[in-house]
Amino acid sequence: MVYKKIQNEEGNYKDVQNVRWDILEAHEAWTPEGKNVGWDEYPNIEQAAQAYGLIKEVEV
Repeated sequence: MVYKKIQNEEGNYKDVQNVRWDILEAHEAWTPEGKNVGWDEYPNIEQAAQAYGLIKEVEV
């Protein structure tokens, strides 16, 4: 799977500065530059979040 983080005020993840993010997930992403350009490959979304330095918000 490939992943990309995007800043989103209602995102499900936060960084150390409390900025909210979402993580997009796709099998493959075609961009004008080519396949998966600008996307990162990880085994799962949890490892992507860890690599991006993000923590998932716990729903209450």
